[in-house]
Amino acid sequence: MKKTPLLLGIVAAVVLVGTVVWYSSWRTGALPREESASAPSVGRTAPPFSLADINGNRVDSTQFSGKPTVINFFATWCPPCREEIPGFVAVYDKYRDRGFELVGISLDTDTRGNLPAFMMSNRIAYRVLLGDIATVKAFGWGSAIPVTFFVGRDGEIRNVHVGYMDRDAFDREVQKLL
Repeated sequence: MKKTPLLLGIVAAVVLVGTVVWYSSWRTGALPREESASAPSVGRTAPPFSLADINGNRVDSTQFSGKPTVINFFATWCPPCREEIPGFVAVYDKYRDRGFELVGISLDTDTRGNLPAFMMSNRIAYRVLLGDIATVKAFGWGSAIPVTFFVGRDGEIRNVHVGYMDRDAFDREVQKLL
């Protein structure tokens, strides 16, 4: 009868180790990230949008016309979203004086009240807007987050990245826009 607890312990340890190995492989890129078959094709003009910021002010996408712009859909409850934000903050701080725009579109619903504190604790100085279903559908990628759209000065989508993006990869993509 004492074999049952030992067997359960071994099974639990194997599951834990497997989970850690899977997460580590996923994070480093050894496993494919979730890619969406419905992601908009590169070269398509970014759809227009008008969304509220955290203070209730409307922000129209035309404000970013002629500027290299990255649009990142995220949520505060999403672990990969939270993990990539420090790299985004660093790259934004590095290039914002060169006209680079970074726009976070929060897909939080129940946690929107926490967004200002989240922005402060993560030192987010770039613009964060409150997303909606219409904007998600306009970009047409599906429901996976985070998803990051790289938009050239001409308004065309140059690249779409679905899933976690590390600082170095993000920096390289931003440099292509500048």
